[in-house]
Amino acid sequence: MEIQEIITKWKLNKQLLASKLGMKKGTFQNKLNPSHQTKFTNEELFQLKQVLIELSNDLDGIEQDFNDALAIIAGANS
Repeated sequence: MEIQEIITKWKLNKQLLASKLGMKKGTFQNKLNPSHQTKFTNEELFQLKQVLIELSNDLDGIEQDFNDALAIIAGANS
């Protein structure tokens, strides 16, 4: 799956992603557009992937917190 597809599928905030890469939203959107002449550099792609990995790690932490809360609730109802 391409990065553009992931961003679209999950409706990720392009302004936030652009700011994480230190670029303007318009520049970021141009680089996402496959028909535009401007493309991401390898370094920018690496940084973008790192941002998405950071997001994934944060979501994993939330999932664990949620599971812990469910275990407490289940234990209280026993």
